[in-house]
Amino acid sequence: MTESSPDSQKVNEEPMYHRILVAVDESKEAERAFRAAIDLAKKYHSSLLIVSFLNTSSLEALKTFTSQIHAMRAEIAQRADHFKQRAQDSGVKEVMCYTDEDSPGSAIIEKVLPQYHCDLIVCGATGTSRLDRFLIGIGSQSSYLARLAPCSVLIVR
Repeated sequence: MTESSPDSQKVNEEPMYHRILVAVDESKEAERAFRAAIDLAKKYHSSLLIVSFLNTSSLEALKTFTSQIHAMRAEIAQRADHFKQRAQDSGVKEVMCYTDEDSPGSAIIEKVLPQYHCDLIVCGATGTSRLDRFLIGIGSQSSYLARLAPCSVLIVR
């Protein structure tokens, strides 16, 4: 007869996620990440936090284009609301949005996670915003999150 220790039982248990953060932009991979986050939120009866950022690490080059920046701010808020409605329509019970102007990876680690205490981050492997496509040299936010997040990170392709 083989006895199982409490630790060996934990290895066989599925993880439980109470609050899932999903990072969205207008990329195809962010859309895939969003669908994966919805599936997980429904499976685990988790709340879903939708985050979207205007990446200010790149705004210095565009600071003279104030009207474009205002339009981008409005677009990010509308995007988050659109994703929120889709998540609710899909059956996720608790959905929140967080939008900000910041470098997405560092803001998620330094601001969002301490405030919302998420168990899992879901993001696309190579998300890009319109501003990121305009400027060259934007680093990989998903790689940053995978290296530095204090919780699990699911990178969706």
